[in-house]
Amino acid sequence: MDASLINPLTAARICLPSFLTLPKFDLVDGSCVLPHLGRFSYYFVTKVIFSANPTTHNYIAVTLYGIPRGEIAYAKAGGDKWNLLQTTSTQNRSYEDIMYHDGKFYCMTVDAEVFAFDLSGVSPTVTLVAESMPLGLTHFDYHIPCSRLRHIHSKYLACSSTGELFLVLRHVILSYESLGWKAIMVWRYNPRRQPRWEAVKTLGNRSLLLGINNAISIPTENFPGALRDCVYFTAAPVRTTVNGSTEIIHSIVVSDVEQGRWARANSQLQPHLLPPVWFTPSML
Repeated sequence: MDASLINPLTAARICLPSFLTLPKFDLVDGSCVLPHLGRFSYYFVTKVIFSANPTTHNYIAVTLYGIPRGEIAYAKAGGDKWNLLQTTSTQNRSYEDIMYHDGKFYCMTVDAEVFAFDLSGVSPTVTLVAESMPLGLTHFDYHIPCSRLRHIHSKYLACSSTGELFLVLRHVILSYESLGWKAIMVWRYNPRRQPRWEAVKTLGNRSLLLGINNAISIPTENFPGALRDCVYFTAAPVRTTVNGSTEIIHSIVVSDVEQGRWARANSQLQPHLLPPVWFTPSML
């Protein structure tokens, strides 16, 4: 259960506290389990993200873990354990995604409520960025009730280099029957309107890269191999038919925001292998 961050270019390594120190966690027969569930969780740690330019002696890490209830915890350089990330105003939340941007960790709940945590001080401080959506969300002429928002769609946060915050929804399991049926949708955060999220028809010359690590926004004119106005996912589950039987495979998926359609960007990922991650190499 030891974990570390390795720079693939320099081989520098940052060792993190053991996942055995995560709050609300037990180990049963070598597998992870949350005590209140009483059963195994094989995909216990969903995501780990870092503050900018982490080093061995200067980093902050936040992890999203637990199935089905998502907990968040943080660790700092020099510490030997993970600490539950919550304040009086954020208790009893179930989280679905986390992201780092401009000195803060953004954490989104299953109800699309977004908090920004500042972990630079002795104790965490928090700001409410976007309220929960008890009435659901509307993407132009298509309304998503709260029940579907919680259970049918996976939710992701992303941020552009200019500070624009995006909410992306994707069907938990994609199917070819949903190619043009709002399987993937994008909203932009607008603090001057209510509700805070407004539907996005196009990302312009940018694309979003989403997966199990921190989301990345790229200007596609700087990356000739990248498609503009798209959202890329790593290891998205796709329902397909193989030899006459229905199977769920995992694939890198690319979604055209303006056209509202998605496609597999590669062949099926090899089973039992960890999904790929996005990273931006730096030689500095």
